[in-house]
Amino acid sequence: MSTREGSLEAPKRHPIDWKNPDFYNEASLNQEMERVFDICQGCRRCVNLCTAFPRLFDLIDESATGELDSVNKNQFWEVVDRCYLCDMCFMTKCPYVPPHEWNIDFPHLMLRAKAAKYKSKGAGFRDKLLSSTDLMGKLATIPVVVQTVNAINKTPVTRKLMDSMLGIHADRKLPEYTANKFRSNAKSNDTFPVKDGTRTPGKVAIYATCYINYNEPGIGHDLLKILEHNEIPACLVEKEACCGMPKLELGDLEAVEKLKNENIPHLLKLAQAGYAILSAVPSCTLMYKQELPLLFPDDEAVQAVAAAMFDPFEYLALRNQDNLLKTDFKKPLGNVAYHIPCHQRVQNIGKKTRDILQLIPDTTINVVERCSGHDGTWGVKSEHFADSMKIGRPVFKQMAASDPDYISSDCAIAARHIEQGIGESKAQKLHPLTLLHMAYGIDTGLQPPGESNLSVTPITQSGEKHMTPITRDNLLTLEAYAKIRKDFRAQVMAHKKLRKIALGENITLIFEDELTVRYQIQEMLHVERIFQEEEIVHELETYTPLIPDGHNWKATMMIEYPDPTVRAAKLATMVGIEDKVWVKIAGHTPVYAIADEDLERETSEKTSSVHFLRFELIPEMIQSLQQGASLSMGVDHPAYQATLDAVDPSIRASLVNDLSVA
Repeated sequence: MSTREGSLEAPKRHPIDWKNPDFYNEASLNQEMERVFDICQGCRRCVNLCTAFPRLFDLIDESATGELDSVNKNQFWEVVDRCYLCDMCFMTKCPYVPPHEWNIDFPHLMLRAKAAKYKSKGAGFRDKLLSSTDLMGKLATIPVVVQTVNAINKTPVTRKLMDSMLGIHADRKLPEYTANKFRSNAKSNDTFPVKDGTRTPGKVAIYATCYINYNEPGIGHDLLKILEHNEIPACLVEKEACCGMPKLELGDLEAVEKLKNENIPHLLKLAQAGYAILSAVPSCTLMYKQELPLLFPDDEAVQAVAAAMFDPFEYLALRNQDNLLKTDFKKPLGNVAYHIPCHQRVQNIGKKTRDILQLIPDTTINVVERCSGHDGTWGVKSEHFADSMKIGRPVFKQMAASDPDYISSDCAIAARHIEQGIGESKAQKLHPLTLLHMAYGIDTGLQPPGESNLSVTPITQSGEKHMTPITRDNLLTLEAYAKIRKDFRAQVMAHKKLRKIALGENITLIFEDELTVRYQIQEMLHVERIFQEEEIVHELETYTPLIPDGHNWKATMMIEYPDPTVRAAKLATMVGIEDKVWVKIAGHTPVYAIADEDLERETSEKTSSVHFLRFELIPEMIQSLQQGASLSMGVDHPAYQATLDAVDPSIRASLVNDLSVA
């Protein structure tokens, strides 16, 4: 056999023969892993890419003979579990990829191992949960539920429980969910005439993806605005499910096939009708461009969809080559630290995002082309979190080195990971599509650096607030809020400590006021990238009724049981509990809550874990409080009783500050 290194031919990936029974055969799999691992240990070029290769080499070096033959085959799984299928070894390091005769495709061998493991042993609850992104999104974005989920994901106590019980690391910053899903609110415009280019179809269909739909819909809205500005007719894919990448990474290939069967018919209609199909998440684009065609090489529909699928900036760059992209940029971006995610690099489209952003005048793009180490769910898991931060450390350092105004990545999850790794920074995390939208000067609610001098509602040392009504005019723009968000959040969190009361072990009341509600509105605008006037007004109309008016208290009530099974059982016994919460001012009768005036949150079978309460006080009660009367609270329900005999003085003072009726 020739031992030549490398090839002058382009790397080629072979179809994945996953329906062949031998694909899952343990002996055959081990034999192939031995063959590939032996070649890898003799080469070792990939040692700095991730932790899979260092673990392999450590196993060999620490074995009895210092060779692969003395490594216990069960330890091979330590290598498999560390591979998150970024494909960078195949794309950038390995000199023995096909068509080289040694035929090394390390990521797809790891995929085979994951598939064999899943077929024989299945997967744990956590891994099934994390890979069910569509289901999680649908459940987490139910109104009211979404607030609870986001609150839980930020609460240290519950995060520690998630760490110990689910294996989701307590320190990993998780993306927020939104109640205003992209597909429900997207305003596509298909009225423009179709202008096909030599390289590009003249009309576009948007495949939203789970992440854009449930977590950061603003990215999708930015894409639609960019297309509209360029007079490109656009629509949404009629119906979509998860692309299947999370299931692929889990090794659940049958689930991948089911999702393929759901998505491809809808996408095929668009491909056959001459649409370019755009997906703003690189992993999803890659799934349709490469993974599904390799999994289903004989499926003509899959191949047709793959040919129609574009990364957004790939499409825009080709549009520019066709002289059909507008470059009438009005706002410079300053200094942008831009990260190219692995699953975009694997598409072999070049640095198209950089190419487009570099067209913007007075804008410097500092490119970082290295794996950030997060992957979709890998860096969330407790056992991999430390490794994900270690792998990402060079990226964090390079991204921060230029003291950027913005940090950006086509992969929104990688950008979030990088932001966490960098820590405190003046830089804002914005998606490249958002930056492009902003540079066009379209009405985004964003401003370039340095243009905002807006301030937040101050709190005096005594805890009194300057009670400025929350109106459309005094809300911060998206960019102005991004600049002060970290400091403002710290201020609000400190303030909330004076507004939070525990009633027993499982019920918490958070008393709302102008500051907490302002924070909630600004966060909704920020997270969901809301800048349209009518949507901003909708958020104001939704949240400002939660502000007390001087003769009442308004509170969010949360019923908290970490174990989902226990929580479901308890909620079934607590029907009507929201009406049994009371406050009592010494010398007066208890005041019971008026609950859920905005919408019904319980059924005859169970109550909700979140309720909104109003406690209406008469002038005599307020006067007693202002004169020093004690304050107590409690819950009186057959399934749950709790009494707080005296509210903490600092919390009491904060609540009395809400009252203005003498």
